[in-house]
Amino acid sequence: MRDIELYTTVLGIGPPWKVSDANLDAAQQMVEVLVTHEGPATCPVCGEAAGKYDTRSRRWRHLDFCQYQLFITAEVPRIDCEMHGVKQIAVPWAEERSGFTALFEQCVIAWLRELSFEAVVRRMRISWDEVDGIMMRAVARGMARRQKRVVRFIGIDEKSIRKRHKYFTIVSDLESQEVLWIGRARKRETIDAFWKQLTQEQLAGIEGIAMDMWGPYFDSVVANVPDGKSKIVFDKYHIAKYLSEALDKTRKRMSADPSLDRTALKGRRWLLLRNPRNMSHAQKLASHSLREEYAELGRGWSLVQAFKKLWEFDSEAWALKHFKRWYFWATHSRLLPFIKLAKMLKSHLANILTYLRIPITNAAAEGLNSKIQLIKYRARGYRNADRFERAIYFHLGKLDLSPTHTKV
Repeated sequence: MRDIELYTTVLGIGPPWKVSDANLDAAQQMVEVLVTHEGPATCPVCGEAAGKYDTRSRRWRHLDFCQYQLFITAEVPRIDCEMHGVKQIAVPWAEERSGFTALFEQCVIAWLRELSFEAVVRRMRISWDEVDGIMMRAVARGMARRQKRVVRFIGIDEKSIRKRHKYFTIVSDLESQEVLWIGRARKRETIDAFWKQLTQEQLAGIEGIAMDMWGPYFDSVVANVPDGKSKIVFDKYHIAKYLSEALDKTRKRMSADPSLDRTALKGRRWLLLRNPRNMSHAQKLASHSLREEYAELGRGWSLVQAFKKLWEFDSEAWALKHFKRWYFWATHSRLLPFIKLAKMLKSHLANILTYLRIPITNAAAEGLNSKIQLIKYRARGYRNADRFERAIYFHLGKLDLSPTHTKV
């Protein structure tokens, strides 16, 4: 089989395109396949036949042929359409404004799902910016193809992307565990922009929203979502975090008290904060001994465990009675961190108890946060917020990223 016939078959080139020549440069380890257009041309917008206006030379990187880099070079006609003016015709092997064939981009997309940016750059022998361009086009395609649908349970969380309080607001579908939307900062107007892009049907279809007790998020939901206040569920894992922080502040204050024998407190932070269900028998004994030796730590630990029982009730009325008893205990515990926390929780109690009616949490969103951190680490950090946002959508948006053309 001659070279032209070989590359015609391998590349799947067919009328009105034709492989006219192929050049191999052994020194550069490169193959150049020349393609020409023969026959009539049509407008890429309306599909109507149109006269040729001129040609423009274009070049695309294709998948490697053995150990050689393979390029397709073509004189691409421009047509003069009566309705749309001068337009360059579409080629069947690549998308518009791309310097790579569809199959090459598809290969890069597949590798990006598995490897770091740097590894893809080395493996595919292209630049960092070229890989980023392929990701940018992939995400743009995926977002354009995403269908509007009703999402029943939404998670709203924040992600610190840089020092000095630089945040992303991450909105996710708690059922499918996909990132729906990313906003810059964590202000009310930030999350307002998400609601404004939803239809009335989508807004009405929301059944529950898991979130932290962040005022701007709360105000935005109440203002934009029908009956939004009754659908807000303050995430129990965030509350558990506040309880742990109150206990740790108690430990730190005791560790700094020179009047106490602090020997047993050293290196025992995680022994206090760990869930008893995840402890070994020896760890449980050590924790119990620590709480017996330091009464304040014992009170704080007991307050943490007692509050967590709130979510085990089936009735909001019984849960409310439990909270009132817990609140009295916490505010009379003489532990300042717990007194402050108890007052804060009381002011948000209505939407803490909502969990008993709408049992959703931001656990899925927190899982996404961990994956986002991994994305950031694999890229050795993102100095550009646009690129970081695209990477999140790419990996966690569950988008259809494939190029439109896959003929070659």
